[in-house]
Amino acid sequence: MIDLHTYEIDPVRGFLPSEDPLTELPPAFAAWEEMSAQIPALLTAGKVRQILGKMEIIDPAPLEGKRQLYRAFLLLSVMANAYIMGEAEQASILPRNLAMPLWDVAQKVGLPPVFTYFSMMLYNWFRIDKSEPIDLDNLAISRSYQGSQDEHWFYLDMVVIEAKGGPALKAMVEAQSAIAKDDPVAVEQNLRCIIAAQEKMLATLKRLPEKCDPYIFYNRLRPILDAWKDPGIIYEGVSDQPQMWIAASAAQCALFHALDIALGIAHQDRGGEFLRRMRDYMPPGHRQFLAVLEAGPSLREYILTKKQDYLVLKELYNQSIELLDTFRKKHLEISVSYVVKQARKKETSVSGTSGTNVTRFLGQVRRETSELVIQ
Repeated sequence: MIDLHTYEIDPVRGFLPSEDPLTELPPAFAAWEEMSAQIPALLTAGKVRQILGKMEIIDPAPLEGKRQLYRAFLLLSVMANAYIMGEAEQASILPRNLAMPLWDVAQKVGLPPVFTYFSMMLYNWFRIDKSEPIDLDNLAISRSYQGSQDEHWFYLDMVVIEAKGGPALKAMVEAQSAIAKDDPVAVEQNLRCIIAAQEKMLATLKRLPEKCDPYIFYNRLRPILDAWKDPGIIYEGVSDQPQMWIAASAAQCALFHALDIALGIAHQDRGGEFLRRMRDYMPPGHRQFLAVLEAGPSLREYILTKKQDYLVLKELYNQSIELLDTFRKKHLEISVSYVVKQARKKETSVSGTSGTNVTRFLGQVRRETSELVIQ
């Protein structure tokens, strides 16, 4: 059976780290800590490039272990994106004091040198009370762009969705093991675990509007999270050729890639190609886990062969599909409210932070989910 820890996955927390993220690097990296903490103030004052451009160059070589590297990647990628997107016009050059260490750290952790869903959501939080669980009333954000309640709640909602969905990953692996043993009772038990996790994920998503206002999200936060414009950015001291990377996107969430794989949902055409490309923005361990899960026995095919003798399996599978469809419907509704309607008010074009057409892409993904209900 697949060992989740091999792929940096926790049996309870899922893709969230087993050990809470670091909240501070060693003293040698104090400048990164101090400057990244000042991002909201620098953006408000319109001096983000002026101040970050003067920051000392720090060699990342002394960083030790994944936790320090992931913390450094968070700080550097947040500062880099603030520099690139934090003023009226997108910057064309990322200065060497940010570009060189970011590039180096990114190579060491196996990620692109740009802020990603992984760093901004999975490694950007801490528990207020370490004796209490990972939940919306016990979390705070480590780094942000605006420092507002709306921004923090947006990130935290994603963190908690990951936490609530974590146990589903263990259940997916155990379901495949049960299929290999032709044990329909164990398959049923694990399907129930997946469904329980999905219900909690959906309940968490529904809480997003409680403290994240669509107007504030679109007009204050989203501009800095937006997709880069061609031809991209020159990383000074690294390459003379402009680099083009995709901004942090929910499409980089490995949890939903895993659910699609487990349930046998295949996304086609440009949407499928885009989702496949988004795996490059996940840590190597998470990418490898998805590949191993894909290579395992098919839950859907197993249920199709057993649906006459074990009707409950078909019913549970359909319930899981319907929950994922409902989640995606809610995600689409939120995207329309937070992006499409806000863009119409400003009479601007609509696209996701990854540059995709929001409604078309999410609509396609949802259709490809709902079509898999077993009759």
